[in-house]
Amino acid sequence: MQTFKVFTLLISILFSFNSFASDSPFKTVQEFFAATSAVDHSRLRSLATEDFQLLEVGDIWDIDKLVSVIQPSDEKRLNYFNLITTKVNGDIAWVSYWNQAKFVKGDESFKMAWLESAVLVKENSKWRIQMLHSTRIKKDKFPKNIVMTEFTE
Repeated sequence: MQTFKVFTLLISILFSFNSFASDSPFKTVQEFFAATSAVDHSRLRSLATEDFQLLEVGDIWDIDKLVSVIQPSDEKRLNYFNLITTKVNGDIAWVSYWNQAKFVKGDESFKMAWLESAVLVKENSKWRIQMLHSTRIKKDKFPKNIVMTEFTE
């Protein structure tokens, strides 16, 4: 009986950690880029608010513009991140992070990197991106001491 109680406690703790991890505003950002890579327009929309705004290299995009640009291709995109900061205040959060994408097509590949920030709001107990600001980083300006971690689902 004691073994059963310990097992039940361990399972409860594991589910608690999983619940906390999936409730992370940054996890929503990572899932947003995974949806971009998968060209999953409906999932992309579900991770953004209706008034979503993307500040992209001097342009202002809404979710419709972003979806129109993300189209199927024979290139595969792998997403890598390094979280800088997460701040949560009630149902509002902001995150800042390094974002790096590796694009692979056949035997060829190249990388692009950005310094980004996002504002998220909690709607129906789920974090959704309201604003994303993306600054492209030139290859020679990307910090060498940052460890990037691939996000896979």
